[in-house]
Formats: sequence, structure tokens, C-alpha cells
Amino acid sequence: MVTIKDIARRAGVSPSVVSRALNNKYGVKESTKELIEAIAKEMNYYPNAAARRLVTRKSGMIGVMMADISEPFYAQIIKGMEYVANQTGYTLLFSNSYDNLEKTDVLQKMIVAENVDGLVIVGSNVQDKNFTWLLRKKKIPFVLIERNLDDENVNCIWIDNKKGAYLATKFLFEKGHREIAHITGNLQNQVTMERLAGYKTAISEFGLSDPDRRVFHGNYVCQDGYQAMQDILNIHPDCTGVFVANDSMAYGALQAIHEAGLVVPRDFAVIGFDDLEFSAFTNPPLTTVRQPRYDMGKKSMEILTRILQGEENNGINLCLPFELIIRNSA
Repeated sequence: MVTIKDIARRAGVSPSVVSRALNNKYGVKESTKELIEAIAKEMNYYPNAAARRLVTRKSGMIGVMMADISEPFYAQIIKGMEYVANQTGYTLLFSNSYDNLEKTDVLQKMIVAENVDGLVIVGSNVQDKNFTWLLRKKKIPFVLIERNLDDENVNCIWIDNKKGAYLATKFLFEKGHREIAHITGNLQNQVTMERLAGYKTAISEFGLSDPDRRVFHGNYVCQDGYQAMQDILNIHPDCTGVFVANDSMAYGALQAIHEAGLVVPRDFAVIGFDDLEFSAFTNPPLTTVRQPRYDMGKKSMEILTRILQGEENNGINLCLPFELIIRNSA
């Protein structure tokens, strides 16, 4: 196995210089650093993680908490995180938060039992209010995805959900629809409330009828979209369009419309939110608001690793761009 001493002999420097160069420490000329990195790559050197942890007193692990890792929404976020983790040498440790950090012991387990160096938390349950205080008290850096908190000490990555929902509803209006329903997600989530607000803003702006009458509730799973769409068709047969708070529920809505003998988009238009991988292959392909999920994961890890390495301070608030993807369902 190649060691730092082997690289030092090859480069003609001391092992301490090699260590500083490979750990991006100060005091090494850029030309020397580049030489050492090239030699390390040529010799297939990989740092001994256990030894590094003994020296730094760090675990080398970053905890990642998501409501339900099995959900397809998280796949691209995880992929983006893993890309940065592979580049920086961190190990990712995943856990379900069940969308409720403060009523389960998963957060404490991450902090105490797993001894993670930092955390990425994906989710926007507004009932979780005290965990940021706990993490700051424990001096554990963290990044939130899907939250936009008014706190200069918290790192947040988010998109403008209200604007995305507004533009989706506006698109339906511009297509000639005047009775537009909305299927929401869990109303305890910040993203749900923002998308609902965007829908209501559009409905009011365009002078359409009371939006509350055409709001139906789900919990971001396909079955909820299916049931909500059945209710819309039964209770509001005058509706001709629906904005759905995520793609998974939109899949269920498409199925319910098909079973009712209606044709999308001729008889009923559907717009989702997320642009999951399967959304281009529904029948018909789903019009939806694309979230930059890969970039969410990638940026979260880039921010967190820079903070852990002392290259960045807390308080980063990053709003990423979204895009309305027009296909054939609306």
C-alpha cells in the first residue's frame, strides 16, 4: 500500500509537506502541491480514513436526513451529493426523518451515535422549529434543502415554489381553462404552503372563482393524487384543468382521468411539479415544473464541505432556478 512517505521520497520533500498539500493546508507552493497531487494520482494513493480521523478527531461522515429515501424525488439529490462526497472523501450516512425531526430520535442518533461532522436535511416541515438551535448548540454545521428560513446563521437551498406554482396555473389559464383545481401536498410543509399560495395568487389575479372551493389535499403520494382527482371530477365536473403539487400525485391524477373516460389534455389538462424521471414517459408526457434536484444535492454538499474545511461561513441562502417543462398533458 502506498503511503505518504512513498510520495514524499518520489517528490523530494518531507512527509509533512505531502500531508499539508493533500489536505489543502497553507504553506505549500502551488507548483509543489500540483507535483504532489500528480504523483499521488499516478501511484494510486488513497488516504487512510481511519488515520485521518485519529488526527483530526472527525468522523469523516456527513449525515443526510430525508423524509422517505425510497421516494423517487430524492434520487437526483442523492446523486448530486455523492458526486461531491466522492471528490472530497466524505462518507454519506442516510436516514429517514419521517418528515418530523423533533418527534423522532433520528436526529439525536445522527449526532450522538454516528458522530457525524455535518448534516444535510431535506424537508420543510414547519412544525420542526427547534432543531436548528440544537445543531448550533452542538456546533454541527448543516444545510437545509427545501427550506428558506429567515436566519442569517442557517444555510438554505430552495427554489421559488410560489412563483413556480403561479406560472403553472397561469399556463393553464393561458390555454383557455377557467375552472382550475389544485391538489396540495402536506400542509405542514413550507413548500406545500408556498405552492398553494402561488396557485391562489394566480386564480385571484385572473379573476377566477374562489380558489378554496377547488383545493383538494394529499400527501405527495400517487394514491392521494388518484383519490383527489376522483373527488374533483365528481364534485366539480365543470373543472377542465388541475395544478398538482408534485409529479407523483399527478401520475395518480392522470390515471383517474383516464378511468373516467376523459382524454388528456383534450378534456382535462394536468400540470405537476418536480419533473421526476418518469414524467417524460407518462401517457401523455407530463407538463411540470422542473426542480434542479441534482444541483440541490451537489450545492448542499459543496457548501457543507467548505464550511467543514474552514473555507466558508454559515449563512448561505441559495435560491436555485426552476423551469416550466411543457409536454403534452396541458
